Amino acid sequence: MVPSAGASSGISDKPQNALPQYGFGADVTFGKLIEGNPYLFRVHTPKAHPPHCDGSEPYFVGSKYSDTFSAAAIHSSCPPSSSTPISSITYADVVKHLDWTTRSESPYISTSFSFAWAIWEAIRRYHVNVKHDVEIAIIDASAVADRAVTAAEVLMKASPQERHKDHWKWYRFAVEAQDVLVWGYIPQSAVLASIPLLQIISRLPSYFLYPDVSDSKDTLLGRLGWDYTKKKPSFRQFCQAMSDRFLRLPADKRLRDTTVGSVRLAIGLLRPYVHRHISEDFTTATTHLCDLAYIISCWPGQWWVREHPEIRDLLRCMVHIVGEEMREARKVQALSDATRMQEIVGNLEQLAKAYESRSREQKRVPHPILTPRASFSTSSTLPSPMDDKSEAWSTSSTTTLITTESKGIQTESLEIDTSTPVKSVIESPVRSSPVVFDDDDASKPYDFVARTASCFFTGLFIGSFITLCLWSSHRREMAIAHHFT
Repeated sequence: MVPSAGASSGISDKPQNALPQYGFGADVTFGKLIEGNPYLFRVHTPKAHPPHCDGSEPYFVGSKYSDTFSAAAIHSSCPPSSSTPISSITYADVVKHLDWTTRSESPYISTSFSFAWAIWEAIRRYHVNVKHDVEIAIIDASAVADRAVTAAEVLMKASPQERHKDHWKWYRFAVEAQDVLVWGYIPQSAVLASIPLLQIISRLPSYFLYPDVSDSKDTLLGRLGWDYTKKKPSFRQFCQAMSDRFLRLPADKRLRDTTVGSVRLAIGLLRPYVHRHISEDFTTATTHLCDLAYIISCWPGQWWVREHPEIRDLLRCMVHIVGEEMREARKVQALSDATRMQEIVGNLEQLAKAYESRSREQKRVPHPILTPRASFSTSSTLPSPMDDKSEAWSTSSTTTLITTESKGIQTESLEIDTSTPVKSVIESPVRSSPVVFDDDDASKPYDFVARTASCFFTGLFIGSFITLCLWSSHRREMAIAHHFT
């Protein structure tokens, strides 16, 4: 990005071609006005931009072109006969741009030299439009100097014969707005910042606001010192009202608004740019702040600023102090972030090492082989502790007897309680745990069949008996009836 005029020395001692509060002076050519007015302002509704793209790609595009056009595509549509696109601009082109019915066919983009007009127009749009996403973009004028021209310059060159019927209406607008037309597109590198309107209102100097109004008012617009709800607002009346309000202030408050108030508003307008470049390019960032703060300080009363040359030095000192504090704060924040990241990385390394060591230990320790005891039993009740003890005793004793007998060792006879059911033990050659069968389990299916058969025959006999009784009583009644007949 090309730095603005006076970037190497901060604020110039004598501002050249500084624009008045309203309209233009004796000179209306863009090439000369840019020396004392290095910034352009544009009121717009923000659109989504690709997160990763070249700085030369368009940030604003003329209505004639699609938003997806690249800078190369726009340049290719320029007539090859002209050295620069702006050199061939005509009165008809400006009329097409200023007429709202044909503006969609215009390749130009409207901007303004006046930050005050941008604020006034943004508030008007905010109040009138349904959507309130209004922003003000701050543009480096030197980055588009080869494609920019003031609308008043072109309108003044028109002869009486070729003037449109709305010529003077458009001329008044071009003069009061200090309108600048940029051909084709404005690259992203030229846009220093784009700030929402509500963030700007809270940083306006006191002469823009009603006195003795608390910050806790319902809306920020309610603090503004002019009537923005008029159906036909006038920018000329707005400028006159703000100048009168500034001149009625005491000298100390004037000095406060032209120094502290101007720096505060300049930082609010360039906040994203300053935060990005204050560490890498301190000189350029502070120069932009100084230039913009001086333009803001001169707006309510240029003659008063000329009478107080110390304002330039105060602005420069304040901007440098604020810039140094911001740079140191960013260094401290960067160091804190780096330390925190180192701690996070160290903790992650410790966790990784602990996980690896735990994995190695788990691989070294063998897993126990579980051999569950299989018991084939149809009983639904759990065995009592006494049964478990007797079963374990009988199993171990029987196994011991078999082992000793196979070795030919004589053992003494053991007395076994006959009340305990005898259980046969079958040792599996594969599993170490024996599989136990209970002798009572074999008789349970036969008991079930016997009980079922007994119930069946009992029911059959009882049913037959009842049937015979009923049948015999029925025959007796028939016999008696036959006897009486």
